[in-house]
Amino acid sequence: MQDVPAIKSALERAVKTVTLRPERGQRVYRNVASVREGTVCQVEESGRTLSLDVGKAVGGNDAGPNPSMVLRSAMSGCVAIGIRQWAARRDMPVDQVEVVLETDVDARGQLGVREDITPGFQGVRLAITVTSPASLEEIEDLVATSLQYSPLIDVFRKPQPVEHRLEVVASGAATYCTELT
Repeated sequence: MQDVPAIKSALERAVKTVTLRPERGQRVYRNVASVREGTVCQVEESGRTLSLDVGKAVGGNDAGPNPSMVLRSAMSGCVAIGIRQWAARRDMPVDQVEVVLETDVDARGQLGVREDITPGFQGVRLAITVTSPASLEEIEDLVATSLQYSPLIDVFRKPQPVEHRLEVVASGAATYCTELT
């Protein structure tokens, strides 16, 4: 298990690196998601593979977590890890961090039943529990700072530009490409 001094040291090196050489902190992450049969989707990134699926109620096989579950897990995990990292940076003792995330959804939006209902989350709630001997004020500041610098909280709070390009490969025929935004 990685201890607090190791976490702090790694973060200090990262801060120093991107301060002295900002280009080292600027990167593009790329993954490839592929569905060949049914609804099971293999996502590969940086040599790691994640298998996703959807439930039987929407035509899947329930062979893995669905994309929304992975998104929710990424968000709650990002918040929990971020709090632990900021605690390490501040030399603040934290015994445990627990984040419970709830999202409100209405499937009518995703299924195209109602145009006035968003296909995404209607609401997101986080319940954060920090077990620590630190004072309430220190913990509140720790959590506020962590949320302020959380990349996934930022994605949820601010609209992100989404661009896409469509490539159509007809079986045995020519390939067509269109740039769409």
